[in-house]
Amino acid sequence: MKLTIIPADGSVGEDGKFYNDLNLSSCAIPADIHALQWQDTAGWIEYNTPIPNEPITELPAWANCCMTKWTEANTPVPPSPRTPEQNKEYAINKLKATDWTTIPDVGDPTKSNPYLSNVQDFVTYRNAVRQYAVYPVAGNINWPALPQEVWSTVSG
Repeated sequence: MKLTIIPADGSVGEDGKFYNDLNLSSCAIPADIHALQWQDTAGWIEYNTPIPNEPITELPAWANCCMTKWTEANTPVPPSPRTPEQNKEYAINKLKATDWTTIPDVGDPTKSNPYLSNVQDFVTYRNAVRQYAVYPVAGNINWPALPQEVWSTVSG
């Protein structure tokens, strides 16, 4: 693992992925530290005073705290559950995307060739989605799967 910590910038990088402006105030980093560089099993501490770089073979406790801050920044925040209004809008858009399936001749083999032979699958799908458009609820909904279009032809 490669680790770089620059306290003045609130920067912590692990294996080339950096986060800046992290709040490292709770890590108790000594005031005279400019940076820490680490590669796998060894590294050094750079000071912002005339003190020469200090080789290290073990990460100080404050560096582990900084790594925790990096991990927190690197952990995605789960999305907030959708509001009823968002779910209603989503349902309406799903219905709009399948409005064409309700045109009477699209599933009628006497009027269309080819014709949509699984219109009933779309009716079932649209009825399930419509419930959320008419009676919206909050939360993450397990939406029904959009049916695959099945087209058939009439041999003439």
